[in-house]
Amino acid sequence: MPDATTLLSALLDSDRDGYVSGEELAQRLGVSRVSIWARLQKLQNEGLVCTAVRGRGYRLAAEPAVLHPAVLAAYVRLRQHKKAPPGISVIFLPETDSTNLEAERRLAAGASTPFVVFAARQTAGRGRLGRAWHSAEGGGLYLSFAFQPKLPPVRMPKFTLWMALRLCHMLNENYGLPVRVKWPNDLVHEGRKLAGLLTEARIDADLMRDLVCGLGLNVNGDPAKWAGARSATGAAAAKVAGTLQQINGGKPLSINAVAADVVLTGRAAFTDFVAGRTEAEFKELWERYDALRGNVVSVTLLDGTIKGRAAGLDVSGALKIVLSDGSARTVQSGDVSLGGYG
Repeated sequence: MPDATTLLSALLDSDRDGYVSGEELAQRLGVSRVSIWARLQKLQNEGLVCTAVRGRGYRLAAEPAVLHPAVLAAYVRLRQHKKAPPGISVIFLPETDSTNLEAERRLAAGASTPFVVFAARQTAGRGRLGRAWHSAEGGGLYLSFAFQPKLPPVRMPKFTLWMALRLCHMLNENYGLPVRVKWPNDLVHEGRKLAGLLTEARIDADLMRDLVCGLGLNVNGDPAKWAGARSATGAAAAKVAGTLQQINGGKPLSINAVAADVVLTGRAAFTDFVAGRTEAEFKELWERYDALRGNVVSVTLLDGTIKGRAAGLDVSGALKIVLSDGSARTVQSGDVSLGGYG
């Protein structure tokens, strides 16, 4: 029986209105037409909708509304063939406590990098400062990249911003979605949070050895319905969250296609980061996608709150703030919200 990923890649890559003849599929996969039919029946039992029309062949009529390992792998394979990026292993779990924790466990066990861990559901998803990340079932992507960069720790602060910028650019270019980056680690649209990133590293002496970058991305669905979720964070998340579907005119996106684009964008972003090919593009992308520039913001720090006008970043990735008295201050970390002078 043919491999599901190979079969789905062939169906997704069709140029004839989505139809591929059974004979062509059999020749491309090196199996019998009976084997093709049997595999398609199995895929339909897994929630995919495949149709057949005499004289035209088979077509993938509908993708799953949730992440499906074989469909995700098929999209990754198609993108790899077209752009030939470096490889990355993709791991899918129905459930885990936290994809960052799972990635860290696999690194500790000696897993080869790079790899990315997806989970359909997290029971203990985490955000910055130890906050819980609401993992709504079905419409979101929850994943963590694992890398071994072997770079000096001084370079780490800009990695999260760099990854956020590349993902933001991909969503703008590939899907026409006007997403922006909110310092230090969010993707937003008109004040609504679409995604958050959490980067953690293991540092040995003066070397950044293991690097895990987690991403929670709200793809489809309505955050207003999260209030009834089992997690106690659902209601709170719904007040500030948004989804890509909402800014796509209410039309759902292929969650598996988005996931594949995230995988390959993240892998390429890391490759460029390690090679030092980031400075010019970082500046260009930040000027294009900065959600705060020119706005009056409040920044909550460990020792209090400051208010001022966001004025971009310094060379280290710190946020520059112009205070009401005209003086300037840079902020290395903190929570930022839009707000006027008090």
